[in-house]
Amino acid sequence: MERSDIESGTVIDTDGTNASVIINKSKSCNECGKAQAGICGKSGAGMIMEARNTLNAVKGDTVTIGLETSTQARGFFFFFILPVIALFAGSYAGFIISEFTGIEGLEVIAGISMLILITCYSLNKIRNLDKAAMYSITSILTPKGHSSRFSCNGETDLPGSI
Repeated sequence: MERSDIESGTVIDTDGTNASVIINKSKSCNECGKAQAGICGKSGAGMIMEARNTLNAVKGDTVTIGLETSTQARGFFFFFILPVIALFAGSYAGFIISEFTGIEGLEVIAGISMLILITCYSLNKIRNLDKAAMYSITSILTPKGHSSRFSCNGETDLPGSI
């Protein structure tokens, strides 16, 4: 399955088939609400994420993590495509009903009602998708011991690095 690279970071712990990765600061941090609020560290760096360790990365490796493109596509569909389809389908159904009953304005009411209903459904599906989907390590950029980012262990902010 094809994956989309999301972020890079450093593996801080491994546990069987999973790894904890501390994310490096990127341009995405400037757009993230958590980074703007200062929740995940200085300017967004420091968020810890769990990822499947399919490449057997070890503690200290610099890696990229990503989601499967099918997971992203399902999220885009539920968030963008399905509500628009529901708006048009509801409006059309309201128009047809309006033609038969003679009541004007049903297309607006039906369209907005379908949009609200499908938006609630989509948000629930996205929440479930978010719980079920897990990031995976897509590549190892720098193996442990080959990092030129820090000159010694004392310069890192990683737990247990001193």
